[in-house]
Amino acid sequence: MLNKINKFFNVVLWILIPYAVVSLSYRHLGPSYALGFMILVCMALLVAFKSQIYTIIGRRKYFKNHDEGFKWLQKAYDTGKMKAQQSLVYAYLLIRDGHIGKAERLITSIIRQKKDQLTKQNLLAADLNMAIILWKKNDLPGAIEKMEYVYSTGYRSTVHYGTLGVFYILKDDLDRALEFCLEAYEYNRSDASIADNLGLVYFKRGDIEKAEQIYAELFELSSPEFIEAYYNYGQVLEAKGDYEGAVDYYQRALGCPEKYLSTVKLAQVEAALFGAEHYLK
Repeated sequence: MLNKINKFFNVVLWILIPYAVVSLSYRHLGPSYALGFMILVCMALLVAFKSQIYTIIGRRKYFKNHDEGFKWLQKAYDTGKMKAQQSLVYAYLLIRDGHIGKAERLITSIIRQKKDQLTKQNLLAADLNMAIILWKKNDLPGAIEKMEYVYSTGYRSTVHYGTLGVFYILKDDLDRALEFCLEAYEYNRSDASIADNLGLVYFKRGDIEKAEQIYAELFELSSPEFIEAYYNYGQVLEAKGDYEGAVDYYQRALGCPEKYLSTVKLAQVEAALFGAEHYLK
C-alpha cells in the first residue's frame, strides 16, 4: 500500500511541478520561454519513462507482428530500467515463440539482478516458465520436478494446473494425471486447457464415455483456439465409431495454428483425418 501511495505522489509531482513552472514562465517571461520549458519537460519525461513507453509499444506490436514487438521489448530491456515483472512477461513471450535460450538467460538474469523487485508469486511464475523451458529442452522429469516444487509451496493458478497436467499426460503417468486433472477441473472447470487435459486423460484410460462428456461440455461452453482440443475430441469420436464427427473436428483442428508449445502437430491431424475419411468411403 505504501508503495502505491509513493507512486501516486511521484506521478502527481511530475504533473504539478512542470505545470506550475510552465504557468509561471508564461506569465512572467512570455510564451517562448514557456514553450522551451515544455519541450525540456517532454524530453525529461521521455528519458525517465522510456522503458515503460517502449514496453507498451512492444506489447501492442507483439500481437500484430511478433518480431516487431520483440524489437521494442528488447529496447525496453536494454535501458536497464525495465521492471522485473515486465521482464518476466517478455521472457514468457519469448518462450511462446520458441526463443528458449534467450528466455532462459533473461529469467536467470532477472532473478540474479532484480530479485528484490519480485514478489513470491513472481518468483514462482518464473519457476513455471523455467519448467516449460526444461520440457522443451527434452528434460520432462526436470520440468515436472520444478512444477511440483511450485505446487508444494501452495501456489495455484490456471496456467500451472494446465501445464503440469500436460506434463503428467506426456509422462504417461495416467493415475497421477487423473488425480491432478480432476483437482484442476474443480479449481477452474471453465478453462478450456484444463478441460481438454481431463478429457484426454479419460480417453487414454479407456473411459470413452466420460471423455466424450467432458469434451461435449467444453465445446458447448467455448470455442477453444488451440489445436489439441479439436484433435483430441476427434480421437474420442473416432473411438466411438463416429467417423463423420471425427472428420469434422479434425478439419476444425487444421484451422488452428500450430504453435511452438503445441503438443499436437498439424501432420498428426492430417494423418488422422486421412484415416477417418477412409472409413467414410
